[in-house]
Amino acid sequence: MSVLYVTQPDAVLSKVAEAFKVALKQEDGNWEKKSVPAQTVEQVVLMGNPQITGDALVYALELGMPIHYLSGFGKYLGSALPSYSRNGQLRLAQYAAYYDTAHRLEIVKTIVTGKIHNQYSVLYRHDQKDNPLKSRKQLVKEQNTLEEVRGVEGLAAREYFAAWSAMLEEEWSFTGRNRRPPTDAVNALLGFAYGLLQVQVTAAVHIAGLDPYIGYLHEATRGQPAMVLDLMEEFRPLIADNLILSVISHKEIKPDDFTDNLGAYRLSEAGRKQFLQAWERKMNDEFKHPSFGYRCSYRRAIELQARLLSRHLQEGIPYKALTLR
Repeated sequence: MSVLYVTQPDAVLSKVAEAFKVALKQEDGNWEKKSVPAQTVEQVVLMGNPQITGDALVYALELGMPIHYLSGFGKYLGSALPSYSRNGQLRLAQYAAYYDTAHRLEIVKTIVTGKIHNQYSVLYRHDQKDNPLKSRKQLVKEQNTLEEVRGVEGLAAREYFAAWSAMLEEEWSFTGRNRRPPTDAVNALLGFAYGLLQVQVTAAVHIAGLDPYIGYLHEATRGQPAMVLDLMEEFRPLIADNLILSVISHKEIKPDDFTDNLGAYRLSEAGRKQFLQAWERKMNDEFKHPSFGYRCSYRRAIELQARLLSRHLQEGIPYKALTLR
């Protein structure tokens, strides 16, 4: 099963029999039409402003297939999700943990410690061994409040991205994390990759039956999907950051694959296609899962983490963030 990405702004996704049809406008004004068998598609991602017909949308939902929307910059906008879990007891357990200060702090420490561990592994793998992140993991354990843990998480993030300039060649200007809009090519890649990651985690949270808007590290404010953002944290360095550094070092993505519009950087159409191919390779890469001992893909691992958190909330089984060396 694969993800169907539609990235051309004026493309049209429709349904014909048991297949999706993608109509792409060509430079000469004609339309190229491609047929994609529905049984080969697991999710659909619409980036920019492509159109989807009512028939195609309903058909996807009937098949249990989520439709995700990203902006032209790759920012996650929302999803049309099929009906899955109706596990009311899980939702009640999720809400109870939110109001249990000690339990919530325990979960947050696990998430943040896992994220920092994976950030440290990224730096170590790229010969940035002299960094303070290992000590930040221990510092997380010593904190007594959510705000204190968030403070350590923010400090570690700044130190982590401060080390990136030493891992990048001179042609890649990067002075730190920024967004809305990204003001350099590396931040454009980070924003795009995190948007794609949010697509995967949103689907996993939905399948597991969790409420996407009630999390523990992120507050349930301004309608942000706090649970999705929580579960994304351990996967940001594992999947998105590692992939970005890989495509840059292997020159799969180059500085001229970006456009600069009044200081706002975004991938070109060709660059997006190249990055999406690399993203799918990464999501399908397999590794030995440290908790279960069998091989699984990164896409499957995201769903497993959502299910593990669900079991923790309902059955008290300890939740462990996914960390790899």
